[in-house]
Amino acid sequence: MIRMQKNITLTAPAEGQQVNCMEASAQHTADHTDPPAGKWRAPTGWALRAAAAVALISIAATAWWFLLVRPAAAWQSRWLMASLCIGIGLWSAGLIAWRRWRVLAMTGLNLLAVILLTFSFAPSGVWVLAYVALVPWVGALHVGRGVKGAVWMAGLAGLVFWAGNLYWMTWITSIGHAGAVAYLTCFWLIAAWAVRLSMTRRLPTWLALPFVWVALEYARTYLLGFPWLFLAHSQYARTPLIQISDLTGQYGVSFFVAMVNGLAVDAVLLIRRPRPASRRARRVAIAGVCVVSVSLAGLLGYGYWRLGQRTQSDGPTIAVVQQAVPARLYDRRTPPEEVLRLHWDASWPLFGVDCDLVVWPEGAMTSTNPDLLQLDVEQLDRDSLRGLARWYIPADELGPSASDQEIAENLTEALSILRTHADAAGRLSAALDCPILTGNSSLRWVEGADGGEWLPMNDVMLLEGSGLASSYYSKVNPVPFGEYVPFKESWPGLYRALKWFVPNVRKQVHPGREYVNFQLSGDEGQWTLATPICYEGTFARVCRRMVMRDGEKDADILVNVSNDGWFVYTPTQGGQDLMSVEHAQHLVVYCFRAVENRVPVVRAANTGISASIDSNGRILASLPGWGEFVDGSPTASGVLLLTDEPGRAGQLFQVGPKILVDSRVSRYSLIGDVFARFVCVTVTIVLVWIRLRPSTENEIT
Repeated sequence: MIRMQKNITLTAPAEGQQVNCMEASAQHTADHTDPPAGKWRAPTGWALRAAAAVALISIAATAWWFLLVRPAAAWQSRWLMASLCIGIGLWSAGLIAWRRWRVLAMTGLNLLAVILLTFSFAPSGVWVLAYVALVPWVGALHVGRGVKGAVWMAGLAGLVFWAGNLYWMTWITSIGHAGAVAYLTCFWLIAAWAVRLSMTRRLPTWLALPFVWVALEYARTYLLGFPWLFLAHSQYARTPLIQISDLTGQYGVSFFVAMVNGLAVDAVLLIRRPRPASRRARRVAIAGVCVVSVSLAGLLGYGYWRLGQRTQSDGPTIAVVQQAVPARLYDRRTPPEEVLRLHWDASWPLFGVDCDLVVWPEGAMTSTNPDLLQLDVEQLDRDSLRGLARWYIPADELGPSASDQEIAENLTEALSILRTHADAAGRLSAALDCPILTGNSSLRWVEGADGGEWLPMNDVMLLEGSGLASSYYSKVNPVPFGEYVPFKESWPGLYRALKWFVPNVRKQVHPGREYVNFQLSGDEGQWTLATPICYEGTFARVCRRMVMRDGEKDADILVNVSNDGWFVYTPTQGGQDLMSVEHAQHLVVYCFRAVENRVPVVRAANTGISASIDSNGRILASLPGWGEFVDGSPTASGVLLLTDEPGRAGQLFQVGPKILVDSRVSRYSLIGDVFARFVCVTVTIVLVWIRLRPSTENEIT
């Protein structure tokens, strides 16, 4: 062995080799002096201990605040968000700088991404966080290079995100919540795999991330359909920015937000790379800055130009009635006659108000469709009689011992009660001298291959001074696994297997056959109303089909009726029901439906949030007040009158600006999701190209 100064030990060279002691000494000096510029400096022991202490204190304080101080609205607290982010951020940064425990550092980065993304959405609405929320998530994929399971860990971040943000589904079905979380986690796994794969070709993250993320958002809309918590939805209040939605749909906004995240990732990687390897990275980052800057300027320029256009004119005077009736699967259901009475009483103060339309939410009425109310029970054959009776008469009264005469008498009595309900709503419409647009759970005779049967449908119907609806629309797109089980006709075996997981206490809704719009006349003109029911309105393509017919704009206003009473929390000790984040997140989706189709949106939702949104996507009025809503707010009842006479405001109803209809026809209404489809095709081609070509020697830099 040859001993060198400074305790350097070198192995004796083999025969024919030479030892350059000067080179060895220089290498030792380079390894024990300051790192090159651009590399992270390893922290000292006290710095690591301080970071760990701050992290533990902040996380402990967060737990104390959450569990003891503000359990009802803790997730709304800005202080909570800051504490969690600081704690987990310091923890992750310290571990990365220490260059040990990479798995724990990846865990911290993924958790940080989940928290940032969660708080960027309504009701917290810290919109700026969306522009950096994915940075820790993509950073974890870089930190985890060479670590087995890095992609799986990034996918598990999606599981935590969806499990937490869809907590309100557990109030209906825990099995459904688990299935939805597992299904949605797959999209995060695919995104992590695709982003990781793009690293093997050293593709710019500011280019790869938006293409991957938007393609999967689009796929999530079509595959069993869950268009919820898109990146774009975090920007609903940035009105100039979201005007691009009338060209690209909401996907254009998501693309921009993801691109900024990708640019931030490239900037961080540029800082921590050594100088010899950073020339290409600097060029990529500069190109990204230029593209993002030009895109931002274009988005804002287009947005302000659109906002400055004067294309709106007076629409109808509309009153929205909202009640706080919690929906239940198993117990404490509010009887239909009580639900009707609540809406009837809330609407009566509108007597003498010059309304063109009163809107009641989904589920305000039950089984009052004309074909059922005008039915002559005596004319039914035995199978039809018993098929209809099973919806209204307890099963123990329909046994083999029950005679057809007894069943007919009981059914006649049940239908008589329904006629009384319909007549009450019709008399109210006549007294107010304006139509009532209401949600209605109906039963309709549907012809099939084996004859026909009575099936439940989810309707919107228009009452014009009579208990018999003048027109109605049956929901074409019921909620999968909530209102119906898919694959009933196309794949019966799978249908039977899936039906086992769905609670048997809820009626399976039969989908309608076509979209139907309503005609409304008033003192100032005539208007056409399109009425997406509840979850239907979250689908951009559905609302587009309702608005556009044969290449022309066929609807002036979107009127969404919804029942969000499923997603309220009733304290076990009693007291008022509390709202969840679902209420706010459901509402903000309609800001994009308004911009995409250039139509105002009127929303009537049981338990909230009823609102008025103009054709530029601005929330103008709501019940409860939009600025007052937090997670855990009590459910509210009231009437929202949308009129140009603000002096009518009082204790009986809240007043908002009058509806303004828009004459513009958006490009999105004409061409649909062309942008999103282009993104999907591009991503598919690039990923196939990457997989077919051999990887570079230096896969991830």
